Amino acid sequence: MLLLYDNLVIINGNLMLKKYTIKITIIIAISIIFCSVCALAATTDKSIPIAGEAQQFSYLAKSFLEKKLYFLEQPGTWDDTAVYKGKHYWPQGPLPAVLLMPFVYIANHCNIFFKQIFLQIWLLLGIFYLTFLLAKRNGFLKIDSYFLAFAFCLSSTFLGVGLISWSWQYAQVVTTFLLFLSLVEYTGQKRYWIIGLLMGLVLLTRMTAALGIIFFCFAILYKSSKKIKDILCLLVPFGIMGLILAVYNYARFDNVFVQGYMYQLLAVDVSFKAREYGLLGFVHLPTNLYYFLLSCPLPVFQEGTHILEYPFIRANPWGMSIFITSPYLMYLFLLKYHGWEARSILITTFFISLPIFLYYASGYWQFGYRYSLDFLPFLHFLLIRGMDKKIITDKFKLLIIGSSFFNLFLYNTLWQNGRAIG
Repeated sequence: MLLLYDNLVIINGNLMLKKYTIKITIIIAISIIFCSVCALAATTDKSIPIAGEAQQFSYLAKSFLEKKLYFLEQPGTWDDTAVYKGKHYWPQGPLPAVLLMPFVYIANHCNIFFKQIFLQIWLLLGIFYLTFLLAKRNGFLKIDSYFLAFAFCLSSTFLGVGLISWSWQYAQVVTTFLLFLSLVEYTGQKRYWIIGLLMGLVLLTRMTAALGIIFFCFAILYKSSKKIKDILCLLVPFGIMGLILAVYNYARFDNVFVQGYMYQLLAVDVSFKAREYGLLGFVHLPTNLYYFLLSCPLPVFQEGTHILEYPFIRANPWGMSIFITSPYLMYLFLLKYHGWEARSILITTFFISLPIFLYYASGYWQFGYRYSLDFLPFLHFLLIRGMDKKIITDKFKLLIIGSSFFNLFLYNTLWQNGRAIG
């Protein structure tokens, strides 16, 4: 019996891939190798103007080992550090530094500086596997699951944080790993105490992303037969992590609610002027929505002219539209949102994105709009949950492959002679 089904051929009950699908798979493998080379290049001093610059979490881990919460030495630059009572602190959550502590401890005894990339590369592999596993658990074939994992890792804004291990990007890699780990647990055994713990760890990394716990609260309210027990299992470990963060904040800034962003030393003057309007405010909403939805690559002109020259366009370091950096997510507009789960994901995404869009900074220097990674894992989950046929067409695969190469091209334009350009 011969049965044709999209990109599959079933002959006498045996499943066989068409030749062109195999070719696309080979292209994926080549692309992954190419990206690995790019990631390796990002670890060299050529890509980082000052050795050790933007490795704040590695320096902070050294401080933690000395039982101090502030920097004991300059982490390459004081930019973005929070100055309070004469001490320089790192305003972001402590978890990324805590994860580095055992490695930094060993490296210190070997007189080696432990860069964040050494841990980040394992987190990247973990994220690729988790996105693959998430698709597989939702009924996709193995080859299509690889494509969906490939889509998030290389055909989205995530590529920009995956290929560089500066502290801001490293923290978002940690956050993304924990979010996908939570979603994988949700699609598996649904042990809400584990999900609560994981989301609590997210809280210790990026507070806005921790609002993702709203989705799991909805899941308990709609589906759980033991609502009170499960909600306690979810919220108790999350609350404990919140208490740890409050103590950490108070120990640094004498206020449980202050993380230090108001005390930051800003390297970009326009960011300093924007902060004068408030850390959060509707005045910042148009700017963030512009960079998230509308911003395009910039033209490259010959000096003093309006004549385009190679590479003709370059990435805007202030941010670019999600439709340019993550075009595969446009498939979300074709889905129907009838069930409680889809609506819950959309509500959760709204609550995560609201403080992000009201924040005074849009995330400079970056590829795409990197703050969106606090909620993109949920939109990616919504996509694979909502695709009825659980199969990816060849056109969709070509979009993923094409956009990944376009993303790599644009990302490369952010660098000149091995140095970041603004």
